[in-house]
Amino acid sequence: MNPLNILLIGLGNMGKVHKRVIENNESTNLYGVVDTSFKKKHEIVDGIEYFNDFNLVNFDDGLIDGVVISSTTNTHYEIAKQFLERNIAVFLEKPISIDKSEIEKLLILASSQETIFRCGLIETYNPIFQYIKGLNLNDIISVHIYRHSQPVAGQRKLENVLFDLTLHDISVLGYLFGNPDLQPIGQNLNLVQNSIESADLLYTFEGKNIFISTSRESQIKIRKWDILTKNKLYQIDLVQKSIDIYESGTVNFTPTNLLNSKVNHSRLSFVNHIETAQIQLNAFINNIHQNKLDENHLEIVKYAHDVIYNISDE
Repeated sequence: MNPLNILLIGLGNMGKVHKRVIENNESTNLYGVVDTSFKKKHEIVDGIEYFNDFNLVNFDDGLIDGVVISSTTNTHYEIAKQFLERNIAVFLEKPISIDKSEIEKLLILASSQETIFRCGLIETYNPIFQYIKGLNLNDIISVHIYRHSQPVAGQRKLENVLFDLTLHDISVLGYLFGNPDLQPIGQNLNLVQNSIESADLLYTFEGKNIFISTSRESQIKIRKWDILTKNKLYQIDLVQKSIDIYESGTVNFTPTNLLNSKVNHSRLSFVNHIETAQIQLNAFINNIHQNKLDENHLEIVKYAHDVIYNISDE
């Protein structure tokens, strides 16, 4: 089977990740790259076409099997729409749009055209969360989530922290728990120059408490989940790619002492697992080969964006 020709649009931070995994995957061929920063309108280097204008690409020559769109969010809708209308498979970085109507239009278009459409909710492919999902935990008491980053450089054109960071964790909740009906209990949003840069959110569903803390005002990068069940605590560190598992100990009171029994501890490392970005690309490749929409994925995409829209509207 011949490699799929993939066009990459946008060569920012995530665009560079997409370029690397496309080039390193035996099932894909990097057909071309579009980025407005290129000085030349068009050139071919080592068999790869480079364009500085999206409109210079010939979409109708039948050579493009799929497109990965990693441009700025305000360009997503128009670019994705043109490819979906031509029945070319689309992988679109998150967020799809900050305009709720645009994501709805793209989802309807993909469905009516029966064209492959995926979104870059990369954490839903993380082997750590695939492991957690496989445990089928049914005695969860609470989930505490921390996703903190340092302040964003002024030249990076990112949306507010809800669309930039919180969206990841909402999508994982959707993946793990079947798009749960999150009931908001409270929230605190910190605005800097009219942009939400930190958010603390408290939800509940089916007796579980969910606390989400996301920030772009931190001094260090934090990516952690604590999942507390009746018998175990799962401490997930996405930066270290590990899960620490603590089994319940007990506390006993005596007339003279407070005694804590030893807590059993184990650690799982996911350092040597396949890169999450590669797993994500493989899912896109499989969709193209099967020529079938991934309805479960698209439900998570809609769910995660809807939750964020609801926070933004409050």
